[in-house]
Amino acid sequence: MHGGITDLIEATGQRHGRIDLAFARSPENRTFLRKQFASYPFHICRPHLYPGDPQGMATLYLQCVCGGIFEGDRLATRIVGERGTALHVTSQASTIVHSMERDHAEHAVTIEAEEGSLVEYIPDTTILFPRANLKAKMRLQAHETASIIVSDAFLTHAPTGCSGNFTSLSSDTIVTDASGHILARDKFDITGELLTRALPGLNGPWVAQGTVTVLHRHTPVDALLDRVRLELDGLRDTYAGATLLPSGAGIFSRILCRDGHALRTAVVAVWSAAREHITGLRPTVRRK
Repeated sequence: MHGGITDLIEATGQRHGRIDLAFARSPENRTFLRKQFASYPFHICRPHLYPGDPQGMATLYLQCVCGGIFEGDRLATRIVGERGTALHVTSQASTIVHSMERDHAEHAVTIEAEEGSLVEYIPDTTILFPRANLKAKMRLQAHETASIIVSDAFLTHAPTGCSGNFTSLSSDTIVTDASGHILARDKFDITGELLTRALPGLNGPWVAQGTVTVLHRHTPVDALLDRVRLELDGLRDTYAGATLLPSGAGIFSRILCRDGHALRTAVVAVWSAAREHITGLRPTVRRK
C-alpha cells in the first residue's frame, strides 16, 4: 500500500493530506477531542485549557510538518464542534504557499457547529511566495443556536534571491444552515500581478488582506456589528469595513492593510469583539 501511494504521488505530482477532528462535551462541561484523524503533512498538538476562556473551552494548535503548502497538494481540514462544545483552533505559525511551476495546490476547510456550540477557527496568515497558485475553499455549517468565528488572511512575500508575484489565489467561502441551505457566499479570484499594480478602486496600497466571518443567529447582531466597526475604527495602516450577512446569519468583515502586522492586529480585534459579544469574555493572546 505504501508503495502504491508513493507511485501515485510520483505519477500525478499530487499529495493528499487530511485532518478530521470532532470535539464533544464531557459531563463536567469540558470540551475534549473525541475523534481525530491526521495524515501527512498535518499534525495536531494536545488541546489546552486557558484561564479567562469560556468555561470548558479547548484550544488546539494545528501544525504542518513539511514547511507549508507545495505544488500538487490536495489538502482537506474538517472540524466538528458537537452539541454544547466550545473550541478555538489555530495554527502554530503562518502557512507558506511555495512557488509552483506547472500545477496548483488546493486546501478545503469544512467547519460544522452543532446545537449550542461555539467554534473558532483563527489560523495565522497565509503567505504567498512568488509563483504560488492556491485554490482555497471553505464551508461553514452552523445550527441556528451555534456560533462560528473564522478568519482567512493572506499576504505576499519574496524571499531573498527571489522575485516576481504569486500566480493566483482563488477563494470560495460558503455559509449554510444545519440542513445545508446556503445563507451566504463570498468568492474572489486575484492574481499577484493585479494586486501589486495597486490600482485605485481595487486595492491601492493595501497589499495584505483578510476576512473575518461571524455566524451568530440566535441573538440580534446589530450590536455586534456596531462593536466590530468600533474596534476597526482608527486602526493604523488599515482600511476595513463590516456588514450584516444575508438571512440574518451574522456579520462579515473585510480587512485591507499595508502589512502583515496591521493585518494581524485587525483580525484579532474583530475576533476579540465577536468573542466578547457572544460569551461576555474577551480572549487572551495565545502564545505561538
